[in-house]
Amino acid sequence: MAASRVIIAFAASLPAALALVQPRRLESCAFANEPETPYFWDPSCPDNGQSLGCMADGVNAQCRFCGAGDYEEVLCPGTWCDFDNVPHAPYYWDGSCAMGKVGCLADGKHAQCRYCGDFPYNGTVPCPAGAVTPPDHCQFENEPEIAFFWDATCSDGMLGCRADGQHVGCRFCGSGIYSDVTCPASLCTFAENGLQQPAHPHRFYWEPQCWGTEAHILGCLADGVHPQCRYCGGGDYASIPCP
Repeated sequence: MAASRVIIAFAASLPAALALVQPRRLESCAFANEPETPYFWDPSCPDNGQSLGCMADGVNAQCRFCGAGDYEEVLCPGTWCDFDNVPHAPYYWDGSCAMGKVGCLADGKHAQCRYCGDFPYNGTVPCPAGAVTPPDHCQFENEPEIAFFWDATCSDGMLGCRADGQHVGCRFCGSGIYSDVTCPASLCTFAENGLQQPAHPHRFYWEPQCWGTEAHILGCLADGVHPQCRYCGGGDYASIPCP
């Protein structure tokens, strides 16, 4: 008990600034005073902080201002939206939103949370790059053989868009009349076969020409699930250029 009292007395005698010091959580900004401008942790910021809004706290290169003032073009994370139920339309965080503007208050809690891209917002609120797309948003009655993905840049009349006949952003890609529409590498699904997504130099992309070849073409069947998923750009696959 005496030892405990000594420890407590010693802690009490420390300067307040020292006594309250705790390890700062990694991936968090460290502002001396909380700013009015929104900010978030952006791993894509360069280590030197030389990109708009980066090194917002003057300490961490990945601490980034967004969504307002000089940083309006830096998109704040759409994950700031707080939906009680996953919506059936893509959305993003728009710092310029205000009550009454089309698509704003999408989550019913934040005016800045805004629907985009899909009906009825496809004609008035285009989705920016980085908009959050709900999972499995394409809704086909029967799964097509042609590859498809969600393209937030779609509009009526664009090749492959409205692939499921319902949603503008649902888009065919990679084969037949849609061969000019590049399929995203995200169609590779390494996790489905218990594999880890490869790191550089083993990059990968979606190669429609691999279809039907299984693993007979170098790099195809990279994820163990889709023949069109192909390694490229490094290691044993250095001869295959990454698009």
